[in-house]
Amino acid sequence: MKEKIDNPRAEIDAIDDELLRLLNKRVEIALRVGEVKRREDISLCDHNREREVLTRLCRQNSGPLDERNITSIFQRIIDECLHIQQKAFHTSTADINNAELQAENFSGEGRVAFLGERGTFSEEAAGRLLGETCEMIARPTFENLFTAVNEGSADYILAPLENSLAGSVHRCYDLLLESSLAIVAEIILPISHFLIGCPGASLESIETVESHPVALAQCGRFFAAHPHIERVATDDTASSVRRVVQSGDLTRAAIAGKRAANIYGGVILQEHLEDHAENYTRFALLAQNPNLSEQGHKISLVVKLAHRPGALHDALRPFVRRGIDLLKIESRPIKESPWQYNFYLDVQAPASESELRGALDEIGEQAEAVRYLGRYSTIEIPNDK
Repeated sequence: MKEKIDNPRAEIDAIDDELLRLLNKRVEIALRVGEVKRREDISLCDHNREREVLTRLCRQNSGPLDERNITSIFQRIIDECLHIQQKAFHTSTADINNAELQAENFSGEGRVAFLGERGTFSEEAAGRLLGETCEMIARPTFENLFTAVNEGSADYILAPLENSLAGSVHRCYDLLLESSLAIVAEIILPISHFLIGCPGASLESIETVESHPVALAQCGRFFAAHPHIERVATDDTASSVRRVVQSGDLTRAAIAGKRAANIYGGVILQEHLEDHAENYTRFALLAQNPNLSEQGHKISLVVKLAHRPGALHDALRPFVRRGIDLLKIESRPIKESPWQYNFYLDVQAPASESELRGALDEIGEQAEAVRYLGRYSTIEIPNDK
């Protein structure tokens, strides 16, 4: 019995040895091809050529392997060859984060609409990004904010998309996807909360504190230490400061940024109420037309996928195979199509433009619809806490 097993094992070992030799030979050829492609800035990943190879092999196959087996085995071989090519000809993400240059280009230019009143974190972010000489236009609600450009009231809008603690601002994502606006820049602003009262007030005199619900929630330790203080939710941080100062009531205070205290004449009663020092909000600068240059380290897309198993996997695979980093994925329901979703994607722009074009072309084949939201740089304001 042992001899009957050992003889086929020897045959298998011989075949495996020959497969190993041929696979290494295939990689050597793939490396030669990759060298030419990289020199001419052609994508290492050729999706159409891969399909031709797999189709030819399936057509030639005489079994007992079936078409699924052949596709699975040779796709893995192709993927490993591609991985080795990428390692051999890897160029790190290009130094294309020209945030300071882009900020200079935007500085003082046009009109920007922001959410809330003067003194909000949104206004501060707009000033940091576009400069204080840019005309600032306050809008009371998200809906008003996103109509400002189409109405001709503003050239840009600045929308909060995400807080590092509270997560995504879903209403902004929905309105962005419903609009025709594109992302042309983003700024990440550190958030510090201050307890602000009217002149003459003190921490001991405060009985109620008002602010935006997110700001109140981010100061849980302060309220735990002062259980007698009542929390009052309002529309935004800055308007809370304005109302408190205008009231002259020594028992009222607001939570907002230092800028609001300076604008409305409030007195800072306590600094840095936030539970976590690493608290940031990401704001997107939106305009009517996307930035079509090849500058900027980040790219945003909206992808509508077919309602079938593996659709998301197939849509992300073009990025994975090219080593393009997925920075964020957010799903949002499609109102007119129950149980179907748009997927918002942020990806790191690769150093090679050919790899980016190849990924976008391939994802376009996998998805029902793809909308390009823009390529842009990020300005990160240092956290001084």
